[in-house]
Amino acid sequence: MIKVKNLHKSYHGKPVLKGLDFQANKGEIIGVIGKNGAGKSTFLEIIMTLKSYDEGEVNVFGHDLKHLTEQKQQAIRSNISAVLQPTEFYKNLKVVELLRLFKAYYQSDLKIEQIIEDFKLESHKKTYFEKLSGGWKQKVSLAIAFLSNPKLIILDEPTTGLDPHMRNTLWSYIAKYNRKTGGTVILTTHYMDEIEMYCDKVCLINDGKAEVLTTPENILARGYSSINNFYLQNVEAI
Repeated sequence: MIKVKNLHKSYHGKPVLKGLDFQANKGEIIGVIGKNGAGKSTFLEIIMTLKSYDEGEVNVFGHDLKHLTEQKQQAIRSNISAVLQPTEFYKNLKVVELLRLFKAYYQSDLKIEQIIEDFKLESHKKTYFEKLSGGWKQKVSLAIAFLSNPKLIILDEPTTGLDPHMRNTLWSYIAKYNRKTGGTVILTTHYMDEIEMYCDKVCLINDGKAEVLTTPENILARGYSSINNFYLQNVEAI
């Protein structure tokens, strides 16, 4: 699905990505961790074709991003959905109206009623988006992201600021739809317990490089008591 080799990116002469390597297979859920400023967001924006890069190879769905026609670029984007921070949609639209809007935009075959049922949105389907709590906004955002049946979903800290119950609820939807569609999920999070419980692989980006890309089980087998313990021992304090 995704193969990245020796990726470099600088802003105004300041290196952000310094030779990053990465690989994601079909159906995997991969958690990307690292302190603020490590290059996580830049890396994801490059994969989504939202940013260019200086050097290296980035291959998405079998296509080299350096050599894309506009038509190919649009085809790749049509197979990627993202839930980024902060979540903001049209404030004056109700949840069901938002779903209809994005269904038309994606030309999706999924039925609105099915999405509402799957994500348990019935009680809030006629609520204006701006009136929803943070957790419900994220729920609706996930529902919209899955409307297009994407091959790849990018989630930027999807559960930040949510209580444990809502975090668990959102993760149940992520895991369920990932199994259902066989797509790939790449997400950033500061909750190391989520990496340990839900992710197939963890990628630690430190100072612009992917220092670790392996399973949580392999990390714990090295003697770390938890993924949080691994993170704290391998990332310098700010």
